[in-house]
Amino acid sequence: MNRTLLLLALVLLLGGVAWFATRSSATPVDGSAERTFGYPDTDRIHRIFIADREGNQATLERGGPTGWRYNGHPANENAMKNLLQAVGQVSVQRLPTSKEIPNLIRNLAGGGILVQLFDQDGNKLRGYYVGGGTNGELGTAAITEGSDNPYVVHLPMWSGNLRHRFNLRGDEWRSKVLYAVDPDRVEYLSIEYPRQQDKGFRLQRGPDDEFQLYPHQASRQAPRPVAAGIAEGVLSRYENYYISRYENSDTASIAAAHSRLPFAIIRLKEAGKSEQTVKVFPRYRFPDSPDQTLEAYTALINDDRDWALLAVETTQPLLIGYDSF
Repeated sequence: MNRTLLLLALVLLLGGVAWFATRSSATPVDGSAERTFGYPDTDRIHRIFIADREGNQATLERGGPTGWRYNGHPANENAMKNLLQAVGQVSVQRLPTSKEIPNLIRNLAGGGILVQLFDQDGNKLRGYYVGGGTNGELGTAAITEGSDNPYVVHLPMWSGNLRHRFNLRGDEWRSKVLYAVDPDRVEYLSIEYPRQQDKGFRLQRGPDDEFQLYPHQASRQAPRPVAAGIAEGVLSRYENYYISRYENSDTASIAAAHSRLPFAIIRLKEAGKSEQTVKVFPRYRFPDSPDQTLEAYTALINDDRDWALLAVETTQPLLIGYDSF
């Protein structure tokens, strides 16, 4: 019994000082409140704070092009959709048996994730810890702040471990949208191929929405007109383009990229927006062998602040050359 009480005490200290960064402390709750996890009025939720025992923290706030921001960046729309469904609908599935309680407490003490919801004025709406899945992954351990009693929670009409909706880390919370372009507002698109200069071009929109194609090598030949339908077909490839993932922790690859020529440099400018520059590098499956099988592309994006992995099948349609027109 003493061991059980000790483990329960650990639950209340899960995050240490880091979790008190929100400047809100756990307070005792009554029997009804300790069984209330979901907050159905998700429109009132303005900020969500998530932290784990390893020091990972995420602050998600309303705003930005996707409706939510993660630490100032546009948040991943799918991740936020799953998270809001969870915080809005999570409810007690069942009361744990007396035999289960020590295991649930160990579960929460060892790897609980703190979840706090706030309104626009900074008032806390909910606060609880989410643990791992129960046997069979049909429920999830959870306990409200200030409570001594763990519960098994779930999403009605959904089966699985809820923890996965809360334990994204770092850039996993960020939007994967690289291009969300309106073709009718594009002022120019240029692609430079540093090792194949004759393939580079600049597609420029004129004052009457006519398009001119300029070779990257200015001395090669004069610019020529491009039919609007052809130009719009090329620009439409930039309407919805997603990276595969961020790889900002791969510092060795980032340093290597800064020391070599990119395969391609894409510059795109929309009216009213800054030029967007993407430097693309091939990634080979066996880079140190004669077998140069292309595995993926990587790219420096967001003014070289981010290193991203790009899929071959979605990137190659972007990498056209002057002779494609």
